[in-house]
Amino acid sequence: MQSKTDIGFGKKIRAAWLDSALEHAAAGRSFDQVKDALAKEIAANNSGPEAIRKIQTALKRVWFVPPDYCLPLRNDALRLFHKNASPATRFLLHWGMSIAAYPFIGSVAETLGRLLKLQKEARLADIERRIREQHGDRDFVSRITRYDVSSFLDWGAVTEAKKRGVYQLAKPTRPHSSEQVAWLAEAMLISRDKTQTQFSELGNHPALFPIALDTINASILQSNPRLKLVRQSLNQEYILLNQ
Repeated sequence: MQSKTDIGFGKKIRAAWLDSALEHAAAGRSFDQVKDALAKEIAANNSGPEAIRKIQTALKRVWFVPPDYCLPLRNDALRLFHKNASPATRFLLHWGMSIAAYPFIGSVAETLGRLLKLQKEARLADIERRIREQHGDRDFVSRITRYDVSSFLDWGAVTEAKKRGVYQLAKPTRPHSSEQVAWLAEAMLISRDKTQTQFSELGNHPALFPIALDTINASILQSNPRLKLVRQSLNQEYILLNQ
């Protein structure tokens, strides 16, 4: 049974593999139908059977058989992809589904985002240390964190500075529509295991650091039936998630 405590990527996940998985899922193909094709594509960079299995497991969870708690999110992602299949949309959908299907990845993204906001760059050693403080000082926690950050680098969320193991923010991705922003708000709430958050936090949430949300307004949430906006004072609005 898949749960929110399942760990993150067991290997580096390339954007090209996520693109292929998304395209297959959007075409209505099941994981079993495309498993061999994905394995062949993965084998070009990772020939070991165990590496292929781990990568397939990640692609399956993100795009084919997500946990029950984010199945509606995945279904809406496929609908949004049919409306707009641009590189920016693909990135946004991969990001949202990855942090929702694997909340551990959301923790890595949030930690990386906080460091980038504080000092404009993030050292891998600092990311690992903070994640170990949250999830335990175990070797596999550091290993999975490194795979996640390596995946972010391949996706174009960050760039590597001249010094190895130091990361900087890449050019942020901008959503194409209010529907995409509302979808991303749901992904963030699911990832961070929240049923509500202040609307003002959405645009600056560190888990969404590679996505530019600086000009959003509350009306955009109306496109997502699972979100509700509630005003609790004259100047405080909260996003509520109905699960």
